[in-house]
Amino acid sequence: MSDSKQTVSTRTAAVPLSGNLLAQIPYFAGLDSRALAELERVVRRRTLAAGETVLVEGKPCEGLYFVIQGQVRLIRRSSEGREHVLRVLGPGATFNDIAVFDGGPNSDGAVAAGPTTVGFIPKANMTALIDRHPQAAKAALKLLSSRQRALGGVVEDLALRDVTTRVARLLLGCMGQHEHIVEQAPEACARITHQEIASMVGSVREVVQRVLKDLERDGAIALERSRIRIRNQAKLERWAHLSV
Repeated sequence: MSDSKQTVSTRTAAVPLSGNLLAQIPYFAGLDSRALAELERVVRRRTLAAGETVLVEGKPCEGLYFVIQGQVRLIRRSSEGREHVLRVLGPGATFNDIAVFDGGPNSDGAVAAGPTTVGFIPKANMTALIDRHPQAAKAALKLLSSRQRALGGVVEDLALRDVTTRVARLLLGCMGQHEHIVEQAPEACARITHQEIASMVGSVREVVQRVLKDLERDGAIALERSRIRIRNQAKLERWAHLSV
């Protein structure tokens, strides 16, 4: 697997936004067609190139975002410029939720992981929606609780698990399992560099390289240019300490 990204198209094609798409987002799944139509009129859409900034941590919150197509990475940067990826989000996943509901600034930075389309709902419209539709408020509580539980898993991994275990769990998350870091983003590990994996698991590139080679020698994965292929899920689960 090369440690440089392959060149990809930097703009997505136009994606029509509809009530059907909005209904797939947990907050809006219980809304009737009229409410979805009203919401659709205030949604703004933005297309981004790989690496383009969606949100800047600490800036005033303007509203709720959600992924329409592609992937978004939520990030934190240290004062020394080191980047840590908190979460990778795919289509239907929302972000900047906390800032919308607590009135504070953007809690995380967000960048496009590849050609990406995001939707945006202004904060005033989102809070009015919550006031009018209790089912949306219940959905918000459920989603935020789920993410809090996942965050606890991330903290546990960083504090108690070695890098090999964390990498194995990340790769399983890309398969739709053990989604502490990955949410609705099955292609999160496609065209990914060693450095990007390191930023997701709280390590450094050299250590991640050794771990991936160990997993490959064991037959759990295969490293193919800029893609990681899972060869034996059971072995990967053992490395992740998720099976006996």
